Amino acid sequence: MKHSYHTQHAPLGAFASFTLGLHGAPGGFGQSLGRPARQNVYVGYRYAGEPWALLPFFAERQNRAVDFTGDPDAPMGEGDVRVLPEGRYGRSLGWATDRWMAQAMVFSIATPFRRIEDPDELDEDEARRLLVPAVFARLEIDNAHMDVPVELVFGIHDPDQEWRYMGDFHTHLCGFSRGNHYGFATWPADNVKPRQAFDLFNPRYLDERGQHGIGTECGLIFEVPAGEKASFPIALGFFNSARITTSLRTHFYYSQFFDTLGHVLTSALENFDEAVATAAERDRELRASGLSADQQWIVAQATHSYLGSTEMLVAEDGRRWWVVNEGEYRMMNTFDLAVDQLFFELAWHPWAVRDILDLYVERYAYTDRVRLPEGGWADGGLSFTHDMGVVDQFSRPGHSSYECTGVTGCFSHMTMEELLNWICCAVTYVEKTGDHAWLKHHARTIRACAESLRRRDHPDPAKRNGILKCDSDRCGEDGAEITTYDSLDVSLGQARNNLYIAVKAVAAWVLLERAFMRLGDEGEAEAADEAIRLGVESICAQFETDTGMFPAVFEGGNRSRILPAAEGLVFLHCLGMDEELRREGRLGPLLDRLETHLANALQPGVCLHEPTGGWKISSTSDNTWISKVAIAQHLVRELFPKALPPDAGRADTAHAEWLRGPGCGPMAFCDQILASEGRAVGSRYYPRGVSSYLWLT
Repeated sequence: MKHSYHTQHAPLGAFASFTLGLHGAPGGFGQSLGRPARQNVYVGYRYAGEPWALLPFFAERQNRAVDFTGDPDAPMGEGDVRVLPEGRYGRSLGWATDRWMAQAMVFSIATPFRRIEDPDELDEDEARRLLVPAVFARLEIDNAHMDVPVELVFGIHDPDQEWRYMGDFHTHLCGFSRGNHYGFATWPADNVKPRQAFDLFNPRYLDERGQHGIGTECGLIFEVPAGEKASFPIALGFFNSARITTSLRTHFYYSQFFDTLGHVLTSALENFDEAVATAAERDRELRASGLSADQQWIVAQATHSYLGSTEMLVAEDGRRWWVVNEGEYRMMNTFDLAVDQLFFELAWHPWAVRDILDLYVERYAYTDRVRLPEGGWADGGLSFTHDMGVVDQFSRPGHSSYECTGVTGCFSHMTMEELLNWICCAVTYVEKTGDHAWLKHHARTIRACAESLRRRDHPDPAKRNGILKCDSDRCGEDGAEITTYDSLDVSLGQARNNLYIAVKAVAAWVLLERAFMRLGDEGEAEAADEAIRLGVESICAQFETDTGMFPAVFEGGNRSRILPAAEGLVFLHCLGMDEELRREGRLGPLLDRLETHLANALQPGVCLHEPTGGWKISSTSDNTWISKVAIAQHLVRELFPKALPPDAGRADTAHAEWLRGPGCGPMAFCDQILASEGRAVGSRYYPRGVSSYLWLT
């Protein structure tokens, strides 16, 4: 069913989502979850004399055994409700709007996002308008050509939570809330009827207001006369003023500007038209991008899930912290996600990148020793943890929630990877924003990163070849470092002597050279140039002329082929460093070989999945990551067009169909997908797909 998939509808920085869209499945309000909520959502219409026609946003209704004076097994009003099948409604997902159309009814949810330069510079009115923890639903119907009235409904069934009628406490609102945490409301009007009952569509017990305070279903009934059109705004809001995190004590940033859920919903309704207009503007921008329909859908679905993972916090001293939670895993600011979300964040909220980098330096940096290839140990240098904690619990300083000792696969340390990520994020941030004062403030860290890179090649300058190959002592005697591609085989899982890491290190040196030039440090800039040339020479020496490809790992006779071979170059391209990307320049020999490598890898049976044409990031793994494929596609299209398969659009269709299909659709954007099955095997409800924003740059 092409319209059957969940999408997250989420405000910026609230770590909250109103998830909706999967046929026959619940969703609704979720706060700090790694999966969709489990509330039945009722949206539909009823013409006079007909049953309710509802969009399929709910599982089987369980309203039984509540008529204590009658038969406890009798269903309550189920005959009065029919579910619209797939062919009876349409759906259109935009960059910031999700819209369902059924006969003359339209239901839409707007999740506006806009560029915000610095939240701390906003006055209170601007902050309430721009940072309100709400999304904006609308029910519309054209009844102009009908001679009978029609009713519309928006309702919720949550058997595990009690709801309250907000009109009892906020007389200017008509809606319902779950405590002070989340809820929905519109403006009161004669044609809007709030209802709470055990069965929203066939209520048996109601007080004089038309409510039953212990009912598990609640909703708004909108009445539209014959011959009229109508549109009803509905604010869907979240609120939590309590302490959110442990270890570092923080609250939601928005709690400085709102004191109740009613305040949130009021602000959302007051600014409803502007919010919807902003969302429509984002939709128009995506439609005008020139991307195919499948690419546009991927960007839209990914952006919605990214927003649902974002969390803006304020500490007790007033300092702001930014967190992106890792989807279903809910790890905080996972660094190897931050480096791919960088491009979107620099476009819309660049301060978020600075916030993450600062906290890594202040709390999640460490120094280590490294195991030498010939045996023995030596001082390593500075690096950073994989993440900052999990499920709103900041981990202890210098340690992540993920990394363990004595393993060689998942859950080992990513010391090389995260060192490269800090460098790439830091210099890209400075070059994109012009924040040279920040660079000077972190000059010591920049120099320490360069020295750490050298020592991870080899502490003895005479034994360096430009390729990182020394595992951290944090891995223990028997462990080995891994990369962000932790669940893949050795082709991308092993960090030591890895092609992906080697090219990324060359790119990091190019960025470091730029930083040292900004800092006026000629000696370090010259050393960076030497490292670049040495790395290019050593990587090119690994190229196989008989296959026209690189091995994924430069040891052990590895024969895997990988698409992220060129991934590190994305930062140079993002910064418009065209001089560095010339084929006549110092990177030229590497660029030529990478193009040949990618052209040969993008063949059926290697890194092209057949029969779909989808891209696999490794020839020896069926597990492919859509966020990383998006980066590879961008680089191939922009830097290596000769490597592009002749029917490249077929891959975009395959990727979109995987994401919309039953193997992924229940969990919004999913990243890790088995190509042979189109089924998510991890990284569900995931933010990193926003790397596809690169397609719009």
